Amino acid sequence: SGARLLVSGSAGLPDRVARLLAEALDPPPPLPVRTRVHELRGDIAVKCGSPAAARDMVVAAADEAAAADPDGAVGLLVDAVLACLWLADAASAVRAGEQIALLLPRTAPHMRRLGTMAVGMSHVLAGRGGADLIRDAVAALATADDEGADDPRRTVLSVLGPLFLRESDAGRALVERTMQRSRDRTALAVLPTLLFHLARDQATSDRWADAEATYDEAARLARETGQTTKLALALAGSAWLHAHQGRADECRSRAAEAVTIAGEHGILLGTAWSWFALGDLELGHDDPAAALAHYERLVAELDAGRVVDADLSPAPELVEVHARLGHRADAERLAAEFAEVAAAKGQPWSLARAARACGVVAPDDALDAHFRSALSWHDRTVDAFEGARTRLTYGVRLRRAARRVDARAQLRLAVATFDELGASSWADRAAAELRATGETARRRGPGGTVALTPQERRIASLLAAGRTTRQTAAAMFVSPKTVEYHLRNVYNKLGIHSRTELGVALGAERGADRQPDA
Repeated sequence: SGARLLVSGSAGLPDRVARLLAEALDPPPPLPVRTRVHELRGDIAVKCGSPAAARDMVVAAADEAAAADPDGAVGLLVDAVLACLWLADAASAVRAGEQIALLLPRTAPHMRRLGTMAVGMSHVLAGRGGADLIRDAVAALATADDEGADDPRRTVLSVLGPLFLRESDAGRALVERTMQRSRDRTALAVLPTLLFHLARDQATSDRWADAEATYDEAARLARETGQTTKLALALAGSAWLHAHQGRADECRSRAAEAVTIAGEHGILLGTAWSWFALGDLELGHDDPAAALAHYERLVAELDAGRVVDADLSPAPELVEVHARLGHRADAERLAAEFAEVAAAKGQPWSLARAARACGVVAPDDALDAHFRSALSWHDRTVDAFEGARTRLTYGVRLRRAARRVDARAQLRLAVATFDELGASSWADRAAAELRATGETARRRGPGGTVALTPQERRIASLLAAGRTTRQTAAAMFVSPKTVEYHLRNVYNKLGIHSRTELGVALGAERGADRQPDA
């Protein structure tokens, strides 16, 4: 029955669900049941097998359901767009989005919200705008009633939508509310997906310690539930975070595992993020030639899927690499091309990176306008690391234009931000540039809770938020004794003795991290 299928799917038991699905299709059931069966078959395939097979399966099922069940058809096509995201398959995503747009006038409000967001995502992936559609859908989901509250698509898109926008004021409360609801309902099959998206969100803000813990939890649950797609993506995201932290061994090992799994299952987004991580690692360690090879592999992955999303492009990094290697013409060409792509998307994060790239190749008398524009766009995002990268690059340009005093102001802020984040290799680079201006950096290390392991960090955060030991154990899918063991370690490392002190320690760190730049 459909109920049995749903329960098994939520419990993260793909083999059992597969057996039940085979029973449900013999003999062929009525169309609504077939639609539900195909949804679950696609869900299993995209999580545990082949996103490409899932894409083809749900598109075919949507064609069958379109006339009689537009809501069911749109749901299947939303699944297709999500599969295309993991595949980095922009062309198929656009086709699915076009089919959704035709069906939306005949759908219920709940499915119309999800369908609108999926159409926007398909446009973003192909470089056709789409941010306005996503923003509208996020706003609608934030104020929606309980219709469709149990739909896993709503849960996933409520987290993914704000991540697509990368805006400081778009959907932040929606993300937190969605995660709390999912943990309370112990939706194990959905949690690796949600945790992966949450970690990505945290890693593109100033919450790197949280991001490391969340990636670790996402990977652990993905392994336990056999969700190879989310395992590959969590590993790739973790490699990307470790690259920015300058942790070479962890970055390379996780990227290698991600590339292996992603290659076996056709998860091009996983391989793309891995190459991005490796490129950033080398660039952070001041080796532009090594970075170039990784970024070029990333470009090849994106070209293969016809992906034109500015946020996935390494063009700003390549502009810096080519400029440092003396490839002036290549740097200027890429900066101009990326400026057009970023303008088409129109989002602060991509526009900031585009302005930085233009600043790299601008004449000395025009560099300020580009970098000031970049910093203004950064102010509308939550990505502290990218803002610090822009200040580092700005400081380098100012120093080389013989403006040492102006350079120092930017480089000081870059060093401080990198140190606070724990981006050690980037902080070292910025400090070296500051020394070249005649000033020695006053270094400050990251907050005290960085000493916690990812598991300890996650448990500490849940307990500090007011959960009991038993509630924390349920949310982490561990025993209460395990929670108590980790809590003792947290107390010892932080030199505290109570949960009240724990809340103060975590709150003080986050408050300090979120102070605006001077």
